[in-house]
Amino acid sequence: MLTVNEVTEIFYLSDEFSKEFDKTFKKHVLSQSADKRTRNKPNRLSKSEVMTILIIFHLSRFRNLKHFYLFYV
Repeated sequence: MLTVNEVTEIFYLSDEFSKEFDKTFKKHVLSQSADKRTRNKPNRLSKSEVMTILIIFHLSRFRNLKHFYLFYV
């Protein structure tokens, strides 16, 4: 599979992409109405972590994400 350094590099690149995407997204998103309530519950995994898991899954030879997550992650 992949080495620790390769996984770290994938995470770093996805984290940098996520930061830039969020900045650009906030510039172009429409404002929300004041009467709509939102939840501010923190996520368990960051976007970068999820992206890293999915990238490594697609680089692996596992056939489905459940087996990959249970046996590799």
